Amino acid sequence: MSVVIISTGGTIAATEDDGGDASPDLSGGEIAESVPGLQNLTEIETDDFSTVPSPHFTIEQMYDLVVKIRDLDRNSDVEGIVVTQGTDILEESAYFVSLCYDGSTPVAFTGAMRGPSLASPDGPVNVLDSVRTTLNCAETTANVFVVFNNRIHPARSVTKTHSMAVDTFRSPEFGPLGFVEEDRVVWRRGHVEPDETFDPTPERLTNDVHAVTITADSPPGQIHAAADADGLCFAALGVGHVPQTLLDPLRDLTEIGVPVVATTRCPEGRVARHTYDFPGSEQTIRDELSIPVSDRNLQKTRIKTIVALAAGRFETAFS
Repeated sequence: MSVVIISTGGTIAATEDDGGDASPDLSGGEIAESVPGLQNLTEIETDDFSTVPSPHFTIEQMYDLVVKIRDLDRNSDVEGIVVTQGTDILEESAYFVSLCYDGSTPVAFTGAMRGPSLASPDGPVNVLDSVRTTLNCAETTANVFVVFNNRIHPARSVTKTHSMAVDTFRSPEFGPLGFVEEDRVVWRRGHVEPDETFDPTPERLTNDVHAVTITADSPPGQIHAAADADGLCFAALGVGHVPQTLLDPLRDLTEIGVPVVATTRCPEGRVARHTYDFPGSEQTIRDELSIPVSDRNLQKTRIKTIVALAAGRFETAFS
């Protein structure tokens, strides 16, 4: 039995070059070798999926990662999978995988905020905690996690909250599923996963889904720009409100068939249903414009839209 570490690059794999810049060039084997006590837990295998900064990671690569994880899940000798990645888009990759993977082998995403060449790098402990988590999942129904700074988060709700701090990954509103304390995994709450599993057609995957955060007096041009796109996701004000000047542009998009999804820009809470009824309120969005509503943040709403469109299930994905 073994745990497979899939290395994709990012800060956790970065070393300084002669000019002092950090480049993600460490292999999965080199990352594993840097983790004290890792080999004492189980047999470790590694897979060098990619060596790129996470901002370069594409939708196509996310799908290829799903394919690799599905293949590993079919191997009865694999008892856990750990994906190491840069933190910039880690929450989106983890959520993409969770939407497309329903296997029984647990998957933990992790990375580092401090690279191997810095004082007190956090990558080794995050990898160790991730392996421990995949080996101790009997008390949870979740199968895709983000493990960071001793916390275990569901891929669905976790988000990066700080640009530099090592405790950057948090699950707003509901908190982590559990913790890694010393050499044990402690589960603290159950997990409810309302998202269904999707099976997207690779050729239908697209990155041409716009994401717009609504702010005070946002210009209509931000909405008009999506007229030729494959979709638009927008984070509305408060419980689902937009300036009145955006209503006609949103209506134009829906009338020409551009898929549009709304969420809230607030880090906690959801779009309301019937609290307000002024033009541009949540009732305008839901009822008058018939725009579906997401309960995830904007970046994850975009990922789910991309996956749902590629699976031919957009009409029911946000119902």
